[in-house]
Order: sequence, then structure tokens, then C-alpha cells
Amino acid sequence: MYGQNTTQLRAELGTLMQLTRNEPELGELPKDAVQLLASFRHSITLWCQQAVRASNPTADLGGTTPRSRGPAEEFRFRLAIARAAYTAPLPTLDELATPYENRVVDAWRRAAKAAVLGEHDFPAGLSYVSLTDAQCMTVLKDAAEVARALVGVDRRFTAVPSWEPIIDRALLGRSAVVCAAHSGYTEPDYNIDRRGWRPPVRLSDGPVLPGLGGVLQAENNLLVQLRYQPDGHSLRLILDSQRIVSHHAASLARVAPGVESLAVKWAERSQTYVLLIKQSRNLRGLIGHGNAAIEGAMAASRISSLTLDAAIDARQLWHLDALFDHINRRLAETIAKGADDRSYLMRIGIPRVDLTGGGAVKQQRSRHIPLDVPTRAPLLDTARNRLMPKSAEPQTPTSAPSSCADFNQHSDLHRALTRPDLSL
Repeated sequence: MYGQNTTQLRAELGTLMQLTRNEPELGELPKDAVQLLASFRHSITLWCQQAVRASNPTADLGGTTPRSRGPAEEFRFRLAIARAAYTAPLPTLDELATPYENRVVDAWRRAAKAAVLGEHDFPAGLSYVSLTDAQCMTVLKDAAEVARALVGVDRRFTAVPSWEPIIDRALLGRSAVVCAAHSGYTEPDYNIDRRGWRPPVRLSDGPVLPGLGGVLQAENNLLVQLRYQPDGHSLRLILDSQRIVSHHAASLARVAPGVESLAVKWAERSQTYVLLIKQSRNLRGLIGHGNAAIEGAMAASRISSLTLDAAIDARQLWHLDALFDHINRRLAETIAKGADDRSYLMRIGIPRVDLTGGGAVKQQRSRHIPLDVPTRAPLLDTARNRLMPKSAEPQTPTSAPSSCADFNQHSDLHRALTRPDLSL
């Protein structure tokens, strides 16, 4: 997520800003290590560019002057000039993933790794059209602060042999200072830290874990398989499996210390699935497959074999609760989607006798109608009201303000970047 990546980036740059010009390890860096640091610096500069583009629409800066450009435009212009002058290429994946014994090189590597991971956040929901004005200013201020730190670290590395300084370093630092002040006039919106790229949930292959870990494996795989719509019969099997898992999980939570609240929540979840099973008794639908039902059956079988005296970790129970919430939401979306595209039908009886059937006893005729035809269909109403989580006000992350404050207190960043650069 955006908050995790920027926090890691601030932390590593803060470590680098604590280095002095006379640091023994700076003079011992070989030439290939210096080239590697230049590649890492290239990644951080690229992240700053993408952050500015996400917070401020791209404009044609050709023919403009510092007087005609605004703070964000001037900052973006200086970043482009600095990056165009770099001779070192972007680092490879192996260079980003391999730890180094030298703590200076490894700090640069971790900072560049956070910047590369942060590049995934912008196409995953951090674009200008999807951000509020306050969030745009927050991203812009983060980019300016990171660029200020990058300029400060670059000044400390001027004593390193074969180090290639940032071109027009003083102008880049000055534009970052002005841009940070410009974006700091509005109150930052740290809710943006919860947005960005998240790693997708994947199947948990391999041997079955003992105890509740095996149940977590099966529930995780059930969530993954629910990406694809199950057929009507498989959907009812999934509902029944969740009833069984919820019932036994509530029994385990009653005897585990510190999770008594989960027992009440899961007992209510079990009753919700009992109601869903009754309401889906006449559900039909041939579109889909039964892979998710297999995983649900495994979860029900594994948790049924657990005894109340089994060793249960409270963290596993909280993890199971998070999986329950995701599965509830996915099942509610699946039922609603099946009603919208008419892939789920409900069998209803009509007051006629089926004369086409064989035998002396004739059955009542039936007809299949779309699930959403009846007004306030019980199955849809229950899935919408009892499976979907109640909307709550998003809580502002508390780590972002402290991370920004610590970042500015690591060294004399403000004083070093506001005085003239005598090395140019």
C-alpha cells in the first residue's frame, strides 16, 4: 500500500541522512558499489516523478520559464532535468532483492526497493481522477519531502570518489522546498495511506498444516476460488460448509482466552448461513463450476476434526475472522451478480398438476424464474443485509503523521537544504 511504501522510503532516507561526510564506509566504497548507488538513486527519482504526475496533471512545459511555472510544474521540470542527466540505468530485480553487507549500500537498496514497490500504487487507484484535492496535496508533499532528502543525501556523498552529483542540485532542492511549502498549506489527508496496490490472494498449495492452520488454508483457497462463479448446487454446498465452519469456530473461540467476542459473532454467522440455506433450497443454476465447493468441504472437514483442547493461537482466530469477512462479502457479491445476469434461477410451484409425469401420483408443476423477479427476494435481502459488512467511517492511519515527523527530525534536513549550495 501507499502508506507502507512511503513509510519505508522515509525510514531508509532518514538513515542515510544521518551519515556524515567523514563516514569511514563512504570512503571505502568501490567503484561498482558507487554505480549501484546511482542506480538506486535513479529509482527514487523516478518515484518522485510518478508521484508528481499522479497529484498534478501532466502539462506541456516546453517554452515555459521559472516565472511562468507554478510550484508543482517547476518541481516536475527539475526532476525531469535531473533524471535525464543520470548515466546509471535503473536497478535490476536481482540488485533490489539481494541484501548487501555494507550498511550504506543496503540502506540505499531498501529505499530503492520501497520506491519500486511504490510505483505499483499509482496505477492501482492513486491517479489524479481518483484522488481528492487534499489527497493530491498529500502525495505532492510526500514527493517534495523525499526529493529534499535525496538532495541532502547527495550533498553528503560528494566526498565519495567517482560519485556523480545531481545536475542543478540547488535548483532541484529549492523547487522541492517551495513545492513542499505550497502543498503544506492544506491539512494532509492520511487516508490515502490505505490505498494503492495490494498483493493478490493466492492459492495456498503444499502440505496441509496441522490444526487450525489447515482450516485457514482451505478458507483462503475458498476465497480464491470464489473469483469464479459457482453453479447453483455448488453454491448451496458452500453455504452449508460455512455454516459448519462457523459453528465449530464459535466453539473454539469460547474456550480460547481473549477472543470471546468472536464466539458471539461466529455463532450469529452460523445462523445467517442456516437462513441462507433454507432460502436457497429451490435455487438452480448450471453456469459455473464446483472448485470453491471442494475447498469449502475441506475446511468443514478439517475444523470438524479439531477438539476443544487443541492448541489454538489467538492470532489464527483473528486471521480466520478476517477470512470470514472477505468470504461473506464475496458470497454476497456472487449471489447479487447471479441475480443480475439471470444465471441463478428460483424454482416456484404453480397451482397445476404435472400430467406429463409417469405414475399414478402426479406432482405439482413448477417453473423457474429469475432470482430478482420477486420484490425483495428473501435470499437477496439476507445476503445484502447480513453478509455485506456495515459501512463504517474510515479511520485515519496514525503511523503516517509520526513517520513524517520523524523523517524531518532525523538530521538537519531543513537547515541544509535552505542554505545556498556552495559546492556548485
